[in-house]
This record gives sequence, C-alpha cells and structure tokens, in this order.
Amino acid sequence: MSRSQAPLAASAGSNTDARRPIRQLPELVAAQIAAGEVIERPAAVLKELLENALDAGAGRISVEIEAAGRERIAVHDDGRGIRAAELPLAFSRHATSKLATVDDLGRLDSYGFRGEALPAIAAAAGRLRLTTRSAAEDAASLIEFAAGAAAAPRPAARAVGTSVEVFDLFAGQPARRAFLAGARAERAALLRVSSDALLAQPDRSLRVRMETRTPLAHDAGPGPGREAALREAAAAVFSPDAAERGIWIDARSERSELALDGIAGAPQDARRSRERIRLFVNGRPVHDRRLSYAVQEAYRDWLGAGEFPLVVARLRLPPDAVDVNIHPAKTEVKLRDPGAAFSLLQRTLREALASRRSAIPLRMPSGPRLGNGAVAAESAVDNRTAPDRERSSTPPAGFEQPGAQPRTALPGRSWRTQAVAEPPLAPAFAATAASPALPPLRMVGQLHRTFIIAEGPRGLVLVDQHGAHERVMYERLLADAAGPRRDASQPLLEPILLPLDAEESAHWSAAAAELLRLGFEADLFGERTLRVRALPATLAAGRAARWADALVRAVLADLDPAGREPERFDRAAASAACHGSVRRGQVLDPTAMTALLRDLERCDNPHSCPHGRPTLVEISSDDVLRQFGRK
Repeated sequence: MSRSQAPLAASAGSNTDARRPIRQLPELVAAQIAAGEVIERPAAVLKELLENALDAGAGRISVEIEAAGRERIAVHDDGRGIRAAELPLAFSRHATSKLATVDDLGRLDSYGFRGEALPAIAAAAGRLRLTTRSAAEDAASLIEFAAGAAAAPRPAARAVGTSVEVFDLFAGQPARRAFLAGARAERAALLRVSSDALLAQPDRSLRVRMETRTPLAHDAGPGPGREAALREAAAAVFSPDAAERGIWIDARSERSELALDGIAGAPQDARRSRERIRLFVNGRPVHDRRLSYAVQEAYRDWLGAGEFPLVVARLRLPPDAVDVNIHPAKTEVKLRDPGAAFSLLQRTLREALASRRSAIPLRMPSGPRLGNGAVAAESAVDNRTAPDRERSSTPPAGFEQPGAQPRTALPGRSWRTQAVAEPPLAPAFAATAASPALPPLRMVGQLHRTFIIAEGPRGLVLVDQHGAHERVMYERLLADAAGPRRDASQPLLEPILLPLDAEESAHWSAAAAELLRLGFEADLFGERTLRVRALPATLAAGRAARWADALVRAVLADLDPAGREPERFDRAAASAACHGSVRRGQVLDPTAMTALLRDLERCDNPHSCPHGRPTLVEISSDDVLRQFGRK
C-alpha cells in the first residue's frame, strides 16, 4: 500500500471500529438548528414579528431597521400585549395561544400557530429585548436574551402593546451570516414582507424606517371601505398614480365558497419582474405558481413579452378549505379546489381589463410604449401600415453623421470571421493606437424593420439594429465616464418627476453615485419622488428624454450595491444603453443606417451587444454562390 493510500485506509477503519456515541445535543445547539428552519434571513424575523403584531390586534405598527436587518430589527405595536406571567412561556418552543388541538388548524383565523417564532428568533439573535404590557396590568415587563440565554423578567415603562428588538442577527452562527445576500437584496426582502403585511391588512397603520429613510409609510383612515383602504395602501407601496389607475376587482366563485377582491394594475404599470404580483389567501401572502400563471395569462393580450403586471389579489375562503401547514415559512398553502381559484382569478382580471377602455389589448406591441415606467418590448414588431410608421429621417440618438468629425476611437481588436459573444468591457480603456475592428460596410437596406443589410469584403452582413446601437451607446457611456468630459450630461429644460415605489426609494442612495457617473443628475424630492435634472448627453439627443421613466427605473433595477464596483457600473451602463437605443420594429432611413454602420465600425467590440448577443452575422460570398449552384 502506498503512503498516499494509508490515511484513507486508516480513516475507513476508524469509521467501522470506533462508532461515535449517540448524544443529546445541548439545548442551545438544538435551538439554533431548529431556528434555521424558520429564520433564514432578516426578512423572516420581520415577517414573524409583524404577524405576531397583527394577530395581537395592533392598529399601528412601527418598524426600524439598521444595516439591512443584520444589526437591528425593531417592531413596536399597540396590540394586546403579553401578560407578565406568560412572558417566559412565550419563548418556549411550541407554546402558542392560537390553537390547542390539531383539529383547530381547520378553524385557524391567525397568521401564527406553531409557537416557534419567538424561540427561534431568540436563538438566532446575538441579543433580543422584548418589552410588553397588557391592558390588565399597570406596568410593562421586559425580558432579554443574550446568545440564546434568558435573563429574569423585570418591570419596565411602556404603553399597552409590545416592542421587540433583535440585535446582531446570526452573531453566533458566522456561516449563516456570511451566506446572507447583499444589502440591496436583504432590504428588498424586508420591504416585500412589510408591504405584503400592509396590502393584506390595509386598515392598519404601518411605518418602516431604514437608517435615515422612511420608504414605506401608511396611516389608515377612520373606517374606509375595502376599496379605499386598499388603494391607499397600494399608493404607499407602489405609487399614487398606479393605485389610482388600477381597476378594483370584486367577485365570487359560482362553484365554491370562494371570494376575490383586489386591484388589477394598468398595463403601463407593468415591470420586468414578478415583484408586483401580490397574492393572498385569507390574508396570508403566498407564493403559488398556478395562481401566478393565472395572472400572467389574464394579461397576455395586454402586455409584451417579459412584462409582468401590478396585481393585488386577495382570495377568501373557509379555513377548512385551505391547508396552511405546508412549510415552516407559511408562504405555501394547498387549496381544496385550486381549479376554482385559478378560474376565478383569471376570469375576473380579464373581464376587468376588457371593461376599461384605456386598457387596449396588445398582442404584438407596435413600437415602444412609453410613459409611467412601461418598458418598450424589445421583441415587438411594428405591424402598422407604411404611413403610420415612425420613420427616422435623422440618425437616432448617438449616431454619427457621415462626414462628421469622428469621436476618439476606442482600443480595437483584429477582425474575426465569426460573431463571438464576449463579456462586457471593463470601464477603463488604455490609450493605444486603434486599428479598425470591422472593415467598411456598405449599407444595402433594411430587413423586417429589424436588421440592416450590408455588404462587406467577404459577402453579405446582417446587422441587428438594436444590438448594434446598444453596443455603440454602451461604449460611449463608458468612455464619457472614464474621461474628464464636462458635457457628459444634457440638462433638461424642465426636471422630470418620477414617483418611486417603496423598494426603489430605499435603494436610491446606493444607486445615486452610479447614475451620476453615467451622466444622470437626479436627487430625491421628498421621500418617494425622484427629480431628474439631466440625462446622459449620449442618450438625451434622441427620444431617450421621453423614455426617462423606463430608463431610470431599468438602471435602478439592475444596480446591485453588494456587487463589485466595476461589474455594478457595467450593468448600469448596459441597462441605460439598452433602453436608450433604437428598437426592433423601428424604420430607419438610409442616412441613419449608414451612420449606425460607421459608428459600429469604430467600436472596440462590434461583434456583440453588452449582454453578449451577436450584433452581426456574416454570410460569405462563397456560400451564396454555392446556394445558386455557381461554385
């Protein structure tokens, strides 16, 4: 046996000859392992505390968050509170006031029921402090935990209600803390949990403060109806305009005891992610692929590919018709009749959209749809007749006119015979002599209002007009950011005011520096409004000023403050270039197409767009001759 095999053999022998004894885990270790099923990130802590406050009948809830929940999460409510005698029991596993027998699950009318939240949080936190007072007691009581160990309760001062403060989450579990997502992702999850609680119970007041900002604030009015209350909550979560444009839905199923109410958002309030689809079953936020698919199918004729609507759908059914005991996070449920829920949701949304004259069906969007955050569908094909098409009589934004003074060329690469997708460029460029990366191309025409047909030295070249323009704009944005240019921004005659939703408002401070480097000049006007004073000069020359809403939101969505700075900036530049470029389906005249080809020839990497897709395909003359049997 070789020496390298000896340790393996010894190890194998030890596994068979010396068994490890079965031991009872220490109480703290067992609690921390069990807590991992319930508390996997800061948002899970906040979810459990908010549900406890709502179950306690709180009318006003205040949330304070520091360092994306890693350092501190505090929830204050004016609910019923906990009696002093029951305080130690509240932190015992499987101690709850929600049920007594398993049959009670069929009559459950509360969020919590397992009795695991408080002990799990206490085990996961470096330190926890709970102060509470019930209406039957003259003084409040305070209990503290440090590293999972409790101190004796003591008197404290507080009005009726409960305050829970969680410090240094996962301080005793460095591996779990190291695997938390970036600050932006954790803030987004915290806001999602908060906004779900508000949309489920819009008759309660909720205020969320993150460091020095308050991205979510809602003060419930005295006794508003269901529709008015939900619209006010939607205005706080999304925007007042989106809440006002939304269509109120209220329907009942004919085949089961199932009711539905909520808001069907207008098509222009769609986004490129599913974050605005909010589904609730008996007030409980749920993630259900079948119901989410019903929403997308209902909007199929109103939205372009890759767009997802704003929908708040609240299903109500008897407690015994839904099983909530599926997952520790309680975000998955099983319905007794899922088909009825799917049918009711899809039919109600489609009827609501069809009844609103302003919601025009759009199977294939004809050109870019603008305004209020709607992003032009890149896959759209312009099917309008020739007189109605938007024709570019002048080169689109960023195109160089033939014969105009060329910009400083970026470092070049040698010409390749195939279009190869390459990673995005680094933001810094070396000042080296440039050689043409593309040979001169002669413009021939346009194909399907999508591709430019050009002639090259080796044959036919098809150029994707959107991808090519995206590459040109991307490299100019990077060049403007890398050099000491003073004209990188184009001031607007009138500032553009963009309402932000709660998540966008919370992320603004992290995105501001990257937007400024790109040439955007903007600041917050109040808590939830962004004032845009200037756009990148490269983009503002064309229609990008009219796309400011979609453009800025796309850049905000693509920024990840937790990522490395060069990668973060490249993503922002690629997003800005994409939304500021000509679209598929747009008619270009010969002058614009020639100008685009000249610009593409001067690019450092003309063969792919910033997202890696090819910008051009070459068909050699030999291949054409072979097709005609001439070679």
